Amino acid sequence: MTTTASDGDRAPRVFVSYSWDSKGHTDWVLQVATRLRTNGVDVVLDRWDTELGSDLSLFMERAADTEYRVVAICTARYVAKADAAEGGVGYERKMITPSLMADLHSNRVVPVLRDNGDGTLPRFLGAAKYVDFRDQPYSEKEYYELLHELHGLQPTPKPRLGRNPFAAISSEDWGGALRHDPARYVEPALVETVTFNYDNNNGCYVIGAGDRSFTVRFSSAGYGSIHVYSDPSDIKSIALARGVTGPEQVGDASSYDASSRHRTARVGDAVILRNVNDHWAAVFINKVDNRDTGPTGEPQVTFNYVIPPVPSPEFGIDNCA
Repeated sequence: MTTTASDGDRAPRVFVSYSWDSKGHTDWVLQVATRLRTNGVDVVLDRWDTELGSDLSLFMERAADTEYRVVAICTARYVAKADAAEGGVGYERKMITPSLMADLHSNRVVPVLRDNGDGTLPRFLGAAKYVDFRDQPYSEKEYYELLHELHGLQPTPKPRLGRNPFAAISSEDWGGALRHDPARYVEPALVETVTFNYDNNNGCYVIGAGDRSFTVRFSSAGYGSIHVYSDPSDIKSIALARGVTGPEQVGDASSYDASSRHRTARVGDAVILRNVNDHWAAVFINKVDNRDTGPTGEPQVTFNYVIPPVPSPEFGIDNCA
């Protein structure tokens, strides 16, 4: 599979397998397929790629072509037809199964759950990992996961392999090398709570991973306050959201003033970050201690954060789930 889709020749090719359950369902499939094509996926769909008098069996045999991924829209009726080898769905199953048997590690078929409440998949797909579109409307997070998969990307990127921390230093220095390793100050989750001694690592703490990675740089600003900067190379802008304590209060992140290099946030405020990949993060300041006020005598900031999986400034419930 290609990882980019800058033109039609390089776009990932996808065959959509589904059952004609109802007009509402076929219209829903058409809408999803249209959105995928708009987002660079070369979708093959019967409603576009067949005409009156077309040989439907030849069309469905494209499902056997290993140049295509197959998106299987799994409704209860689709599962029943696939398992009973009935109709067009049964024929497509017959086309797909040999390629799956030839490579038991294949991920060529991507199941998308539609309205089968218990999440049952057709038997020929086994226990394949699926995308869940059962919500009405479907979750933007799940759509983003599907789009990443079809473009050959990972929704949760694997970090690059670092160097061996024990190489080229004596055994006496191993403990110090690990204590001062910047990798200690990384949290790859999209939603988490962190307590950080901002005297360490030049005040920098990395949240998220891959294209959703943000280096948050802090410094002391007095009792109950903290400075946050846009200096790190992966940060495009920062803004302050006063009195915002949760993602449901953020709204449109692009509406906050991002014209300054740094912002001073108090406990109960949020800092809105935009990175160089045009992803957004909201960092909610819960507690700030300095040497005089902290129970340990260390300067610490406790914050929770949310990184929407989609590159959108809208911090709605779907985007932040």
